[in-house]
Amino acid sequence: PEATAKGRERSALARAEAAAEAYADLAPMLTELRGKGLSLAAIADELNGQGHTTRRGRPWNPVQISRVLERAGR
Repeated sequence: PEATAKGRERSALARAEAAAEAYADLAPMLTELRGKGLSLAAIADELNGQGHTTRRGRPWNPVQISRVLERAGR
C-alpha cells in the first residue's frame, strides 16, 4: 500500500513535469493573451486558429488553457 502510494505520487509528478515542459514555449503567449483580457475560450480559439494542438494532437479547449496557466504559476 505505501509503495503503491509512492509510485502514484512519482507518476503524477512525472506527468505534471512532462506537461509543463511540453507547453513551456506557449505559456508566455497564453499569459500575455490572458493579461489582455481574453477569456480561456478565446485563447483556445486563438491557438486552434494558429494551428497549435495539444501534445496529444487535439484541439485546445478552455480547461486545458487553464491548466497550462496554472502550471506556469500565472
